[in-house]
Parts: sequence; structure tokens; C-alpha cells
Amino acid sequence: MTPGTRPLAARLHRPAILLVGLHSCVLGLLMLLAPRFTLGLMGYGDPGDLFFPSQSGIFLLILGVCYLLALREPALVSVILVSKAMAVAFLVAHAAFLGAPPVIAAAAAGDAGMLAAVWWTRREAAAAGGAPLPPPTSPA
Repeated sequence: MTPGTRPLAARLHRPAILLVGLHSCVLGLLMLLAPRFTLGLMGYGDPGDLFFPSQSGIFLLILGVCYLLALREPALVSVILVSKAMAVAFLVAHAAFLGAPPVIAAAAAGDAGMLAAVWWTRREAAAAGGAPLPPPTSPA
């Protein structure tokens, strides 16, 4: 099967991974470099000490880089799926039971969407050609 004849969902696998990785990197950089601004944007008050918000930022940046590495190392797609599933559970619990700002419910929905997109496109890519993550074509 040539790349042009693969189903749309299979062709969207790499872009889905790229967008998920970039999302985490950008959010991580915002939390790392401008934690007060980012938390205020999300509906939180002054955090006081910035260690834990900054730590969240570096953690998100590390995850984002790992997600982007999945573009070259297909086994790392499982890291995306597991971490997004755990993030959804964490965010839903906070939104439902711990009085988190409304943006947390939106974040849960966003993470659920990313989880579904990566899972679905991986499944379709595997069904279409056997390889869950085909190598990118190089411009020659």
C-alpha cells in the first residue's frame, strides 16, 4: 500500500503525535517561564511559592519531548496513551471532587480528545499497513 492510498486516519497519526507533543512543550514552557501568568490565565490565584508550578512546567516539557520522540520511536506512542489516560482521570477527579477551576474540566476534555486521536490513528495506521508509525518521506 502506498502512502497516498492509506486511509485518512492512518495518515493523521504522525500529525496527531506532533500536535500532542507541541501542546505539552508549549504548556510546559509557559508554566516554567511564566508560572504566575499561566496560572492566572487558568483561573488560579497567586500561587505564592513558584517551585511546584515551575516543576509542573519542566515535567510537561519533558513529557512533550518524549511525545515528540514517538515520531521516531513507535514504542513511545504507548507513553502518550498511558500518560493521557492518567491525566484524564486526574483532571476529572479534580474537576468533579476538588473544586478546581472550570478550565480543568476543559483540560480533561482536551486530553481525552488527544488520547482518542492518537489511539484511533495508531489503530488505523496499523490496520492499513502493519506498521503503526511509518517513517516520514524525505524530500529528494
